[in-house]
Amino acid sequence: MPFYRNILKQAWQLTWRNKYLWWFGIFAALLGNGGEFEILFNNNGGNPGESLFPAWQRIASTGLFSGHTLTNIGNLFRQDTLNMILVLVACLIALAICLLAIWLVIVSQAAIVNNSSLIIKQKKHALKDGFNSGMLNFWPVLALNIIIKAAIYVLLAAISLPVIFYQTSFSAKLFYIIALVVAVPVAIILSFIMKYAVAYVVINKSKVAVAIKQGFQLFKENWLISFEMAIILFFINLLIGLVIVLAILVLAVPFLFLGLIFYYSFSLVGSWLIAALAFASFLFIVVMAGAALAVFQISSWTGLFLELEKKSGISKLVRVVNNMVKA
Repeated sequence: MPFYRNILKQAWQLTWRNKYLWWFGIFAALLGNGGEFEILFNNNGGNPGESLFPAWQRIASTGLFSGHTLTNIGNLFRQDTLNMILVLVACLIALAICLLAIWLVIVSQAAIVNNSSLIIKQKKHALKDGFNSGMLNFWPVLALNIIIKAAIYVLLAAISLPVIFYQTSFSAKLFYIIALVVAVPVAIILSFIMKYAVAYVVINKSKVAVAIKQGFQLFKENWLISFEMAIILFFINLLIGLVIVLAILVLAVPFLFLGLIFYYSFSLVGSWLIAALAFASFLFIVVMAGAALAVFQISSWTGLFLELEKKSGISKLVRVVNNMVKA
């Protein structure tokens, strides 16, 4: 597996030697480090509606969007105007924080793609270069994320509607199972196209529409390589996740003993301080590992993109078949 091994080794060295990229990785990790196969595992529940829209269904079940809720809000505004204004201000602040988070995520995604390509090409790079590239490419990269993700959710929603509205119907459930078999691979393919399109926008300065066409063409020519790369990264992600869990469990033991010692020898406050220190330590491990993993995955796809542009990629499966034929 020298082709993938070289790309992954390059991405690992890039990630480890350029830790300033981890600052971008902290926010880029919010895009999800599970890879393309998150789509498959997020939609394998028994209830399609719950698996596709769990947060929406939980909110809707509270009756938040009912007519009674709107009437009650109107009455509260008339009866307790000051407190409702404070609630409205708090909601606006929360919205501003969400928008800031989205901005940081998109800028970070573009920054990692830009700087990893510079590093691979052995060109000058710095934190400022990544940030400037992220700012410059914010709107096209945001547009690509919205277009592709919207297409994925519209596709998955379309196949789920019959089951959501006709849950007792056997034919609706059968339709969902058959359609899911078709829709999930299409959704995964769309995520591949987005990765390549983002690289075209950031590295080659392509326009959004052109980048989508170029991303589709690159995927079409290298679809098997794309799937093989996604599978490899998925298992790497799974392995790293297990290592993080084991590390936290190992570190939890001394913290537990310290907590018990402080509880019985000193005071309850001391044990709570140990618990807070343990939580901060575990959170630090998870955040740093997630940031490094985000940089590693994005730089891996960037490295693959640069190799495929040079027409130097050959699928592992194709190489195995060729070797079997020659033998």
